[in-house]
Amino acid sequence: MLRVLTLNLQHGQPGVGAGDGTAASGSLAGADIRDPAIARAVLAALAEQIAELGPDVVALQEVDLGQARSGRLDQAGVLAELLGWRYHRFAAAYAGPVAGLRRRPLRAALTDPADDVLGPARAVLGQGPVGFGNALLSRYPIGTWRVMRLGRGPASLVRRGNPIDPRSYRLFTATARNLLAAGLELPEHALPGVGVLNVGVTHLATRTDTACRQLGAAWDALAALPGPHLLAGDFNLPTEQVAALGVARMLGDGPTFPAARPTRRIDHFLTDPRPAAAAATPPPAAESAGGIGPAPGESLRAVGGGTRTFVVSDHAGTWIDLEPVG
Repeated sequence: MLRVLTLNLQHGQPGVGAGDGTAASGSLAGADIRDPAIARAVLAALAEQIAELGPDVVALQEVDLGQARSGRLDQAGVLAELLGWRYHRFAAAYAGPVAGLRRRPLRAALTDPADDVLGPARAVLGQGPVGFGNALLSRYPIGTWRVMRLGRGPASLVRRGNPIDPRSYRLFTATARNLLAAGLELPEHALPGVGVLNVGVTHLATRTDTACRQLGAAWDALAALPGPHLLAGDFNLPTEQVAALGVARMLGDGPTFPAARPTRRIDHFLTDPRPAAAAATPPPAAESAGGIGPAPGESLRAVGGGTRTFVVSDHAGTWIDLEPVG
């Protein structure tokens, strides 16, 4: 069995779970994570909660790297360290500060100053790369990995005030989105018969039509890799909308947003379109996505799962327990 958790990290901002008394989180409500020590303490409390849940893979969205608002930490690296895991990947949707000049990264990993067009200038000042994006943490080795840009969608014009006053209008550009896809090299006991699992993590646009387009592109890119597939993340789409798109088979249930009193599920898992029953016969090629059904042993089913509120975020996290089908 393989347990996979997905969580919108909201850059480590303490949420409603910071006062629920679990782990070390009771004193962290309202914590100012601009202080590096406090930011690390919040991530330590989160890591304790994640460890209690016991996942093997964690897909994260809204992850900061070097941002002033979150103590200038490498959040993916720190969380992996606190969990005692060696394997993690970060993919920046943009490089640069949250407030200020932001650019598309030359390379999404942001492991070198040259990955960010302004990185060399920051390096002269003794600063590391700065960015924001998605991350994948794993108990097991991460083999090949890649990043696909999903675009940003159209800008939005918002009016606040007198409709004839030009100053009442503001133009908001959409945030760039991407897909981080990685091949997890699994031991036999994790998913028998599955040596490599292709896991993707993404965070889609808040605008519905853009999110739908991005979801289709993300799944097509992930599904092109050989082997079984699992796409996780904050899709910003309700369950019924994702189901109506029919791009892949949905796994897991339970509302995830807002964290205080979740009423809808916008954080999802998708896998190959194969019947969920272990004894089911694969559909004919013409009935499966792309016209070609997955090979025997290359599909997954959920045998458990749930949701829970963590010390951070305005989302609840959601997880599934996976087993191979057939």
